[in-house]
Formats: sequence, C-alpha cells, structure tokens
Amino acid sequence: MSRTEAIARITATLPRLSDERVQTLAEIAQSWTDDADHSAEDELTRAAIANGIAQARKGEFATDAEVDEAYKRFRK
Repeated sequence: MSRTEAIARITATLPRLSDERVQTLAEIAQSWTDDADHSAEDELTRAAIANGIAQARKGEFATDAEVDEAYKRFRK
C-alpha cells in the first residue's frame, strides 16, 4: 500500500471514530513525529505493532469503556 493509499484509508475511517479515538490517533501520530530516533524501536516493539495491526484488520478493537479505563490507569 502506498503512502497516499494509506492516508486515504485513514481519512475514510475518521468519521466513524469517536472524538476520543480520533484524539488518540492524533497523539500517536504526533509522538511518532516527535521521536527523531526511530532506530530505538526494537524487535519486540515491531512485533507488538504488527500484532496490533493484525487485530485491527480482524476488527478486534477495544471498546470506548476499555480505552477509558486504560487511560485512567496511566494517568494515575
């Protein structure tokens, strides 16, 4: 998939996402652009990312309630 195709797919998906999920995606994208050293990603990180992508392709998403609970734990 080309960069243009990937952006088009993301853009087409955004209207179906909750505001919270769109904000989370924006924060993730910003964190990737803020990270100048992409070489820090090790094999475990790459494997976790690949696993997340595979789950998303199968439609296995966390519910909004599960996401909210996770954020509550991280913000403590």
